[in-house]
Order: sequence, then structure tokens, then C-alpha cells
Amino acid sequence: MDFQEFVDEIQKESNNRIQKLHGFANQLWKNRKWLPIDCQNKCLEAWDDLQIDLECKISPLVPVKEENLVTNLIFGSGSFTTGEFQAKQYNRVKQYAFKPPVILQGIVSNKSNTHGSNAFNVCKKYKVPLIELDFIDWFRENIDKGETNPIRASRYWFNKNDPTRPDTKEIAKRFKIRQNQFHKELGEILSKKISNPTSIASARGYNFQISSNIFRKTSLLHVNDTHPADLTFINPETKQKLYAGWQSGAVQMMVNDLHENFRSSLIEIEFMDTIDQIDELDEGVLLSLGKGVSIEPHSSITAKEIQTAMKIMDDNFFCTLEPTGLILLWGITDKKFPVVYHGLDGNEITVNQKLVIVGDKIRSGVNAWGENLEKDMKEIENFLIS
Repeated sequence: MDFQEFVDEIQKESNNRIQKLHGFANQLWKNRKWLPIDCQNKCLEAWDDLQIDLECKISPLVPVKEENLVTNLIFGSGSFTTGEFQAKQYNRVKQYAFKPPVILQGIVSNKSNTHGSNAFNVCKKYKVPLIELDFIDWFRENIDKGETNPIRASRYWFNKNDPTRPDTKEIAKRFKIRQNQFHKELGEILSKKISNPTSIASARGYNFQISSNIFRKTSLLHVNDTHPADLTFINPETKQKLYAGWQSGAVQMMVNDLHENFRSSLIEIEFMDTIDQIDELDEGVLLSLGKGVSIEPHSSITAKEIQTAMKIMDDNFFCTLEPTGLILLWGITDKKFPVVYHGLDGNEITVNQKLVIVGDKIRSGVNAWGENLEKDMKEIENFLIS
């Protein structure tokens, strides 16, 4: 089987999984005419009992207020393939939902079409607002007009052992440029174009870390990110995720470790507002796991090709959770509990983290929701509809 045949098979299975999400959403938002507040109230009722057993508080990942819309912004920087797919799912939900559970407010980009972003074309196609501030132009206008590579010049994340890592003062300077100065200006543009508070920010290929400086009109904002690696694998000594960090190298690291199954992860991320957070990339709570794609060890398929297949199978799946409103079933504890991950040898590794609740079930670590979709969807159906 050549690569194109492999991708075609992946596409068929991906379409089938996404259809299952829409099929359920159709039942919920069209046939039963539920509203987001109905869904959340059902969860809160179930979580009351869990809170007593766990002796903690469980809060909705995306809080719903009866009088407010649930809203989403999609962030990206380049081709916007995953961002566009998510925008497309909003249009699909509009075709059947009595009242769409989540509204797409717009698309946010830190690059213009001139410098390689497809955000303008996606916004035009799906008729949503574009919130754009080109970092390259901004950097040359405000920081250094002679800089040939502003992205590289402002980079502040380096591996702790990287000999090219700048000193603390230089990293702090770069961090301030991106997270404070640039994002503050981007936030001013956003506040002028978007009138309602934002409920969810979806990082879909956004090459900067999202900062609170971007948001002026928000309340209890949830931010999530897709990551092209299996974040259930943990270093047994440091308890850190083996494949966290910048996305471009994550798949190659899994190839180097001779994995046969490559799956993506959906994680919650916090605003990156302080410099002491820069070594905590992708350390947020694991929200969902994809089905992944199987590759024989030493296969001729490259890491880049594997990542392409993973985007189709898993990223597209994750990008359907917001438009279909299924993300509203997620809750999270305020206290940390032992959560099971594993090492490369398959042995269990326990990490203290907040628990993720989906409907009335605890779905954390290696048991994160999404891999076994038939079982996972049946649990949700039993919880909400039966």
C-alpha cells in the first residue's frame, strides 16, 4: 500500500468517527432540542454525587450561563487546515441543530496572508470575522526594523540542556515582546471586533503560547490545544511527558522510540503569562486521546507523513468536539489525585493531577476519552439520553 492509499483509508475511518459525533449531536440539539444549559445542569447534578465521594469540587471545563452564548475563537498561524476543518464543522451543525450549542466568533492569526497564513481565505469562505496582527510586520515596526527573522529573534523556549539557550535576561526580553507587547496589541484588535465574551479558545497550529493579554472580554475562558503525540507516555524518573514540547519534533521522537501506534492528544492549556512557565509546555491536563494510526517499525513512511495521517484521524476528531457541543460534558476537579500514565516499557506511572470527568465518568490519563469511540459514545448516550 502506497502512502496515498494509506491516507485514503485513514480518511474513511476518520469520517466515520466524526459522523458518530454529529449523529449524537443531531439527537441532542435537534431532536430533543436541548440547550447548553440543559446539558450542563445534567452534568452538575451527576457531579454533586461525585464531589461527595471524591471530597472535592468539580467545575465545568466550559462554564455555561443561561443568558450567555457559548462562544469559540480559533487561533492559528499557517495553513489553517485544522482550523478550517473546525470552522467547517460549525457550518455542519448549523444545518441540523435547533439552536447551535457553540458559536464561532472568529479566527485569530498572528500572520498575514503575505507571510504564509491562510486565515483570510478561511474567514472569507466561512463568513466569520478575522482578527489578525502580523507579528513579522509588527516586530519590524516596533522592535527592530532590520531584523530578517523576527520569529527566530523572539524565540524564548529552548530545551533546558540546549547549549544555544540564551541567558535569563535575553529570554525575559523575548518573552515580554511576544506575550506582553504583541499580544496586548492583538487583544486590542480583538476587543474592537468581537462584542461577546469568549468561552473557548482553540489553539489550532498557533505558533505562540496564548496569553491572557489577548482577552479583554472574557469570563472563565477555557483554552485547549491539539498535540501530535501520545502524551500518556511519561518519564518514570521526572514524571514529565516524554513527547511534550514544540510540535514539529514530537512525531520524530516517537519514531525514534519505535512506536507502532501514533495518536494525538487534546490538552487543556493555561495562559502563559509568566516566564517561569516556559518549561511547562504541554503539561496541561489530558482531555482526550485519538484513535491514532498504526505504522510498522522501520516503515518507509516519514515522520511528516505520519503527522499528516494523524491530523486526519485525530486532529479532525478533536476539532469536532467544540462545534458539536460535546466539550460541554467535560468537568475538572479542583484537587489533585493519583492519575495513571505509563512508560515506554508499559509499566504504570502515577502522577498527581486534577481529574477529568466526562458526563458521569472519570476519564483521566491512560483512560482519557476518545480512543474507544463506540464505548465512549455509549456511555454518554446512557448518561444524557436514556
